[in-house]
Amino acid sequence: MKVIVTGGTGFVGRYVVNLLLEKGYEVHLIVRNREKALSLFGDRAELHETDLGDAGAIRKLVEGLRPDAVIHLVGILFEERRKGLTFEKVHYLYSVNLYNASKEAGVSRVVHMSALGTNDAAPSRYHQTKRWAEKHLEKTGIPWTVFRPSLILGPEQRLFADMDRITRILPIVALPGGGSYRFQPVDVRDVAECFVTALEKREAEGRIYELCGTEAVTFRKLLSDIFSFWGRRVLMLPLPLKLMFYMGWVVERLLEPPPFSSDQILMMWRDNVCGEMGDAVSDGVRDLLGRDPIPYRESLSWSLRNYGKAGG
Repeated sequence: MKVIVTGGTGFVGRYVVNLLLEKGYEVHLIVRNREKALSLFGDRAELHETDLGDAGAIRKLVEGLRPDAVIHLVGILFEERRKGLTFEKVHYLYSVNLYNASKEAGVSRVVHMSALGTNDAAPSRYHQTKRWAEKHLEKTGIPWTVFRPSLILGPEQRLFADMDRITRILPIVALPGGGSYRFQPVDVRDVAECFVTALEKREAEGRIYELCGTEAVTFRKLLSDIFSFWGRRVLMLPLPLKLMFYMGWVVERLLEPPPFSSDQILMMWRDNVCGEMGDAVSDGVRDLLGRDPIPYRESLSWSLRNYGKAGG
């Protein structure tokens, strides 16, 4: 099977691509940084330097390749407006261009990366634009599968790099709303296996899957576990959500990329755990893979042991 992958050099993407290659798929990557892709995959995948914002170029590429399937992983956690990277452009317009081209080229399968918390009523621009992309894909008529993972654990998780850098300089971190916001972290290896399995399972078509791990933990608990693993004493300072929102609004206008943004605070509109929305399969890992997710502590330990090796 011939598969186009976007975002293949990113955190989740490298695991998805390596698993596809291990299983013998013909993998074509749409990339911005050819050198990075070569360093990760060598000549095992075909590389195509194409701008997802250029509808004509994407149409030409997809029509030329005539892939059987598309896996779309591209996304951003915050906007960098000076670079032209907005949620609307990256999450929605890139998806529109890719899926319109896929429809015209007769692609028979699309697997799409969304995010847990995505919902029509979500207040954050991040979740709103993720939802727009989901709805556009649904309207194309291409057989699709959508994944909404909670916080993804793995050596390349940006949170580890941010916390490491910040607390090496000043061992203090702010806790929005006291750190009571809950995640249900899922291992990146489980996420990658779900994406590849969805290509192979007919019953995954037309379904939205939430991807979560075995344990729901508060933000405070997650940070405490990280700092404990590192043997680092860090003061965790509770701050009101409203104050953090306005602080993010100021910071994002001064720094790109910002350490945190106002939209990230809005993303905390609900706990980031499975089963909150009611419009998706809430136990995606077990449903697709037929086994329990990798346990939280095993996943976190593996991630932090290998964090430095991953270039964190």
